[in-house]
Amino acid sequence: MPRTLETSGGDPGAYIQQGGFSSHVPTWASVSTRFQPGVNDPYKIDSIYTGDWTSLGVTSISADMNIIQVATWGTDRAVTLELLQMDETGFNVNYDATYTLPDLPEPPIGWQTYSFPVNANSPTIPDGWVFTRGDGTPGTDAEWSPFLHRIDLTSIGFYKPGFAYPGFGTWILGIDNIEIDFQAGPTPTPSPTATPTATVSPTPTGTPTATPTPRETPRPRPTPHPRPTLVL
Repeated sequence: MPRTLETSGGDPGAYIQQGGFSSHVPTWASVSTRFQPGVNDPYKIDSIYTGDWTSLGVTSISADMNIIQVATWGTDRAVTLELLQMDETGFNVNYDATYTLPDLPEPPIGWQTYSFPVNANSPTIPDGWVFTRGDGTPGTDAEWSPFLHRIDLTSIGFYKPGFAYPGFGTWILGIDNIEIDFQAGPTPTPSPTATPTATVSPTPTGTPTATPTPRETPRPRPTPHPRPTLVL
């Protein structure tokens, strides 16, 4: 789908625009080269938005987003962050974690900042997260930090997990000021066999403002299908 770097109109200044596409679930995503190798590989990169968040001591991620053109809305949309860890083939999910912000009865107007707590070194699953294994069974507190040692897909979209949406019309979205925050001196945790990925510097943004939502009931997870993604 078309993605352009617009020189003005961001929050402030330049921003990335993605437009002219139809989707039930409009999202921005950063995908590692380990995710479904051979499928849309030009759009994949190993960056700070995927990889080893535990060793980095990631505490939160936030982004400014703007719905420039709405396709089809509904009373059950919200902003959701999803993190996936794939198995060694890259085609089956090891772990899936989602964090959904409060409902948006109407499409947000203009630039809005959305922030999600992560706390990669937490000894327990942080409040608000729905954390499951690939077979849909609940993940445990002990699995949280090892899961975040290797993130293969990070996406932020306008949807709520488990809800169906119409796919009529076309979307135009903008994204700016993607920020990952870190703790000073992250606590070491056992590392799985995967090798951490290379990283790049994130773009600063404003102070996180989102309010966590209660943890939802885990649901079965199908094998993911190739999805349109933005390399952040």
